[in-house]
Amino acid sequence: MTKKVGKLISIFLIDGIPDGRLVGEISNWTGKALKIPRKLLKESSDRDELSKTSVYFLFGQSENDPEKNAVYIGESEEGYKRLRQHLNIEFWSESVVFTSKDDNLNKAHVKYLESKIYEIAKECNRYEVVNSSIPSCPTISESEQSIMSEYLSNLKILVNTMGHKLLEPLSESKEDEKEIYFIKSARGSNGKAIVTNEGVVVLSSSEIAVEIVPSMSRAFQRMRQRIIDKGIIQKSNGKLVFCQDYLFASPSSAAAVVMGRNANGLTEWKDKNGKSIRDNEEL
Repeated sequence: MTKKVGKLISIFLIDGIPDGRLVGEISNWTGKALKIPRKLLKESSDRDELSKTSVYFLFGQSENDPEKNAVYIGESEEGYKRLRQHLNIEFWSESVVFTSKDDNLNKAHVKYLESKIYEIAKECNRYEVVNSSIPSCPTISESEQSIMSEYLSNLKILVNTMGHKLLEPLSESKEDEKEIYFIKSARGSNGKAIVTNEGVVVLSSSEIAVEIVPSMSRAFQRMRQRIIDKGIIQKSNGKLVFCQDYLFASPSSAAAVVMGRNANGLTEWKDKNGKSIRDNEEL
C-alpha cells in the first residue's frame, strides 16, 4: 500500500464563527478557496478572491431527492457578479470559490477545471449535478494540463476538507481483492463490500435476497425499499442486484439490506480468508 503524504491545511474563519465565511489554503500551493454562506454573499462584495478568475461550486439540497445533496459547477472572471446572478436559483445555501493567489489562472484554465470537475462529480455520483449543459473543455498545452492536474488534486482535498465529498469516489480499492468483504447465504444473497472511512460501500453487481424475513426490523425494511424505489437496486434475471456502488453508514445496515434480515455486519461480512470485519479490527 502506498504511503499517504501529509498536507498542511490552514482554515481562517473570517467572521470568527464556524458556520460563517472561511478561507482555506494548502501549504506551498498558490490556490485559495473561499467558502461563503448564501446569506453572507452581500457582505463579501469587497473580497479580493471574488474579483479574480475562478471556478466555483453552489451547494444545497436536491429538489428531486431530499436525501441527496446537489451542486452547480461554474467558472467566472468576476466571481461576485456571477454569484449575485445565481441568487435567482433557489436550491443553494453556500458557495465555494477557488482562485489563485498569484493570478495565474486564466479563462481557459478555469473552463478546463470546470469541465474536469463536472466529469469527476458525475462519475462519483455523490451529488446531483444540476448544470443544464455539459461544460466544454478547451484545448490547453501539455504543460498547462500538468499544472491544472496538480491544481485539481489540491482542489479535491480542500473542497473535501470544507465538508463536500462530491469529488471523492465511494471506494478506490475495488481491484484489491484483499480489501473486499463478502456475504453469501442460502437465501440468494451474494454481496461484495469495502470498508471505508465513511462506512461500508456495497459494490455494484452485488445480489440481495429477493425476499425478507418477517422479523426484519421496520427501519431496515424501509431502508431496503427506499433503495429499491430509487432504482439503485433493480431486478435482473429474477434477482435483485445493486446497479451502482452504495454507501451504508454501518456494516449491519449493509448486511441487513443484502441478507433481507437483521444481521450483525461486523461478523457477517468476511474477507476471502474467512475473517470478519471484527476479526480484522482486532488484529
